[in-house]
Amino acid sequence: MADPPKLIVPGQSTPTAAGGQLHIANARGAVQRTVNVAPPVRTDPGFFKRLISELNPLRQTTRGAMAISGLGVAALALDVAATLNLGNPFLFYDRREQWKDLAGMLEGSRSDLWRSFFDDISPNWKGQAVQTLQQYVRFNVNGLYSQLDKVSGEMSGAMHSQYKEVLEYDLSVFGLYATSAPMLRTVAALSAHPVGKVALMTQVGLFMSAAGNLVKQFADVYNSYEGDLNKLELKLNGLRGAFYKSGSPDLGARDLNLIPAIADPLRLKEYWVSASKGAS
Repeated sequence: MADPPKLIVPGQSTPTAAGGQLHIANARGAVQRTVNVAPPVRTDPGFFKRLISELNPLRQTTRGAMAISGLGVAALALDVAATLNLGNPFLFYDRREQWKDLAGMLEGSRSDLWRSFFDDISPNWKGQAVQTLQQYVRFNVNGLYSQLDKVSGEMSGAMHSQYKEVLEYDLSVFGLYATSAPMLRTVAALSAHPVGKVALMTQVGLFMSAAGNLVKQFADVYNSYEGDLNKLELKLNGLRGAFYKSGSPDLGARDLNLIPAIADPLRLKEYWVSASKGAS
């Protein structure tokens, strides 16, 4: 039997056989087909490690000049605050891609469900069970998929924005040290002279001002995106309420509220009527 066709979306890694499996079963519980589900593998390009390795010598030069200037305590505090906020942008890039992958999987699952009903069930079966299932697919499941797709898109967008902000902050910090360290090293060598000492204090003061602005920039960005993520969390809580009774997974998933007789094997012909039989 030939392997099923695989759709590889541009920008997505080829699925591997090492992932999980989704088993599709019929009404009797017999597995009809198995679908391999493997998340794309993305490798950290190592940008953050290289940045830190190149930043550390610049920090040592800058900290040495700070100590000589007499403003060491305050300047070192800003140095620690500015560099402590450095982050690996790949982590947010990876989460952005994960949410994009999830959005694609959701749309694929929604389309599979939609086409399965209207291609396989609706043309071939009639009766109360089919009408109830059609109503549920149209007005419940389809709507929930749309909400999930919207939230996953917003989460991917939020992760992209944070990836961008973290990358820009990292580059801003590195740029500050890269431009300040040579100047501070030069002026620190002249600090034995009173004029040189004043010049060193001035340069350290300028560095402190720039570092303080970076720390404030980080705090503003953090608070802004914390608010955005809080809004998305509220939306996810709302979706939990749509999927689970009283919004609690412990209470179980919401059901179709079908009458028990529909599931009675002895009464299947009463609720599931073949379309060909109804036409004859």
